[in-house]
Amino acid sequence: MLFLSFFFVFFMLIAGSSSSTTHTASEEGENLPEAVLRWKDKVTKEATKNEIYEAVPYLLGIIMAESGGNSEKYPDIMQCSESQGKPPNSIKNPNESIEVGVKYFADMWKEHRDYDVLNIVQAYNFGGGFLSHSGKSYSLDNAIQFSKTQAGGKTVTYTNPIAISLGYDYRYAYGNMFYAQIVKQYITSTSNNNSQGNSTIVKAALKELDEGTHDGGTKYWQWYGFNGRVEWCAIFVSYNAEKAGVKMERFAYCPTGIENFKAKNQWLGKGSLPKSGNIIFFDWDGDSVSDHVGIVEKVENEVIFTIEGNSGDKIAKLNYEKNSPYIIGYGIP
Repeated sequence: MLFLSFFFVFFMLIAGSSSSTTHTASEEGENLPEAVLRWKDKVTKEATKNEIYEAVPYLLGIIMAESGGNSEKYPDIMQCSESQGKPPNSIKNPNESIEVGVKYFADMWKEHRDYDVLNIVQAYNFGGGFLSHSGKSYSLDNAIQFSKTQAGGKTVTYTNPIAISLGYDYRYAYGNMFYAQIVKQYITSTSNNNSQGNSTIVKAALKELDEGTHDGGTKYWQWYGFNGRVEWCAIFVSYNAEKAGVKMERFAYCPTGIENFKAKNQWLGKGSLPKSGNIIFFDWDGDSVSDHVGIVEKVENEVIFTIEGNSGDKIAKLNYEKNSPYIIGYGIP
């Protein structure tokens, strides 16, 4: 968002002091202090409600960059008052700040799903207008040029360690052209979260795959209570969720599963990156009605690996590109 000049000083102090220690990405988030991590549940709740669950690490990184999570000193911990057309720090409740900040981020994210997420992060600082100039791929040079143009070439001294490491001791006097880089240092890796077998439902499904079933899914539809064969992809998902102790309503009809997840704000829209153990829904014929479902095993390089029942009447491991036109979205049990 566009900062007023006196807020530039505040941001320099916050971003500068919070970056004075070298941080490395980790799977468990040790690079974020407890002052930020205490807001993780609230951020996750709001991100899920806004259908950007996978953005949680970036949102926590934004909190770190904006306020260090210090709501006692900076109640507007996401510094999002200006996104509502208000003066800086007008929001006096950290929970409200998260609600407003996450929605602001989500609106840009969902409108530009094919953009690099770092462009969305940078736009949180610059304002959404940046996305009209950034292109889909993030580039520090684009951020610098945008800031330079908006500032009319005016610069200010800036000694944040990230800027220094990039060869700068100044920035242009419009927003912070290093913002995405500053937030990026706090992003926790999701590689472990998406690795094989980290989810109990994935372990259960892999066990079923190893044992093999080639009898039309009899084991599963009989377990559900049917007396004769039915399409059993959703039943396979329900079976493994129950065997794994995952809290999820049973469903035998794919649209019912989607309704269940959406009703609980546990839905992740298409174009998003899911996590291991999420439930992936498909629409093969493009009529916006789901006709197949599976379990996300892992995600690697934006390729989604799945375990699916009733794929050719068997259990199969398959994979899809993140932006596959057949993917409707994901349930988050």
